[in-house]
Amino acid sequence: MPSGTTESLVVAGAGIGGLTAAVALAAHGVPCSVVERSPAPAASGYGIQLPPNATRILHDLGVSLDAVSLRPEAREIRRWSDGALIGRVPLGSAVVERYGAPYLTLRRADLLRVLLDAAGPVRFGRSWAGECPVIGADGLHSAVRGLMAPDAPEPIGFTAYRAVLPPVTGFPPVVTVWLGPGAHVVAYPVPGGLNLVLVGRPSLDGWHAPVRDLVRAAGPLRGFPLFTRPPLPAWHSDGSVVIGDAAHPMPPFLAQGAAQAIEDAFALPSYLHDLAAFEALRRPRTDRVAGASAAGGVEYHLPDGPRQRRRDEHIAAASLSGQDWLFT
Repeated sequence: MPSGTTESLVVAGAGIGGLTAAVALAAHGVPCSVVERSPAPAASGYGIQLPPNATRILHDLGVSLDAVSLRPEAREIRRWSDGALIGRVPLGSAVVERYGAPYLTLRRADLLRVLLDAAGPVRFGRSWAGECPVIGADGLHSAVRGLMAPDAPEPIGFTAYRAVLPPVTGFPPVVTVWLGPGAHVVAYPVPGGLNLVLVGRPSLDGWHAPVRDLVRAAGPLRGFPLFTRPPLPAWHSDGSVVIGDAAHPMPPFLAQGAAQAIEDAFALPSYLHDLAAFEALRRPRTDRVAGASAAGGVEYHLPDGPRQRRRDEHIAAASLSGQDWLFT
């Protein structure tokens, strides 16, 4: 972004990445305007996981999520057929001690509300008109990305079915992931409820009864087809830049999509006048996380057999050694 243009800097998109970018720019003394083409925030009550690489940044920016989030005690990986524990990673005080920030679960709508309060006014119902440099934080269907490449979202062959249940008596304060042939199920408490996600085939015939009971209790699940876009040749063009899903969409299998957008937003203000350096800093990181996330679409859904057993042994060994298979 050329010198002297930051006074008219526009952030396109009032999602997690865009609002975090606005807060980060303000912390650097850079004025900006946030515009959102939707007439109102596209917020939902569905849950989101924020690992410590994200919560540490938000804390450093003065954004507190204490009033709207929970701190799960662990992340557990379990078998589809009998619920047997494969691996367990502590997420409580051990994560804070190791990474200097907590692992949180909360509702996406609450996260957006807190970020909106910190970011300031947003012009809803108005999109960027191309008259000044822009930070494209406008998501998977980014219009700003069209400046860099003429590609379009492509389905990855999976659908995520989501629901939020009322609090479930007896469900532990952990993030639980059941891995099975052709599907995986994730459940974790959020304030006032239990977030449930099923990715893959919706039929769970033969799965552990408590998993089927959770899905049945949720009633009709809303399906969200998952998409990606091919890697961009460059994230910037003519003083504009894309971040988050607009730059590097990734499937949700590592719960790192929002976290990577937050990392982008935090790093960007220091590189407004050298966007190539910004991309050189961030791209190796996001490529690695996106690659691992994409691999989860295969590894999480393996049928029982030798490859599945090797996967489970790897998860168990990582747990015993104290290593976290999550990116933090």
